[in-house]
Amino acid sequence: MRRVLAVLMTAIILIPIQASAASGLFWDHARYDSDGIPIEGGTIGHGVDWNLTSNNDSSGFKELSFISSVESMSTIVEVYTATWCINCVSTQNTLSEAIGDSDAETIHYHSHWFDSLDPFGSDSTEERWESNYGHASALRGTPRDAPTKVIDGERFHWGKVPKSDSLLDDYSASFSRGSTAPLSGNLSFTILQNQHQFNIEWNLSSISSHAPTGELSIEPWLLLVEDSAYYPDGLNNQQNYEHVLLEAILLESESENYGTASVNLPSLWDGDDLKVIMLLDWSTISMEGPGVLLPAPGLMLLLTSLIAMAVIRAPRQP
Repeated sequence: MRRVLAVLMTAIILIPIQASAASGLFWDHARYDSDGIPIEGGTIGHGVDWNLTSNNDSSGFKELSFISSVESMSTIVEVYTATWCINCVSTQNTLSEAIGDSDAETIHYHSHWFDSLDPFGSDSTEERWESNYGHASALRGTPRDAPTKVIDGERFHWGKVPKSDSLLDDYSASFSRGSTAPLSGNLSFTILQNQHQFNIEWNLSSISSHAPTGELSIEPWLLLVEDSAYYPDGLNNQQNYEHVLLEAILLESESENYGTASVNLPSLWDGDDLKVIMLLDWSTISMEGPGVLLPAPGLMLLLTSLIAMAVIRAPRQP
């Protein structure tokens, strides 16, 4: 009997280890709540190019409306980087190779707080990164660390050391997985430029949730990204820095489904190559409340086996 239990215990111990290795081979979890507990969530979105010097009427007005289905939205790739970060260059090249010609919306957050070497970024960009991914990054030592990549707001890639055989394998597997957002429907979005200001209208009323359990929370964000910025003084010798996030604005409203906001246009580093990206941060909230975690099935079986072994008496000696 004891031999049977020993074999059973060995199998039970190996099952969760193998499952963990298979699920976490290419990336880490990206999102945690304020108490450091992992949560299910991510990011979806849609971007449009916005030329500040064209398509304006005589009064300086410019308007654009679009509707994007959840299913057709691009893969969102968020990158924390810096103009002094040498490893950021090599890892970005590998990431670009993994993305290839696929549809992706890439956003580069630049180091800003306590950083005199990087001219890009702002308080709002640092706040968004730290609020979303600060805990996952802090597990490696700091809440903002270059180079870091997050794909679809779900899968976290830190540093230059691969978790599998290569970074290319890590990024390719992560990118090909796609968003797991339990959403369907359309995002409606209208931008009206009035001189040096954006007036934003958004409508999420047609978006529905098919989350299997719990309630779904959605936060809309407006991100203003400069497609390319020339800066020859960077210590990593890039000179041209792409997808530079200038401002990140949380679109707050009294209604959960729609709202309006006015946003001042940012000062571009050079040119007029602005991109306006509408993001939706989603997360599922357990009906039992945050922090209610159940033991893994393998662990429960292991505990059961240990209890069984404890109560089985050894055969008495004659």
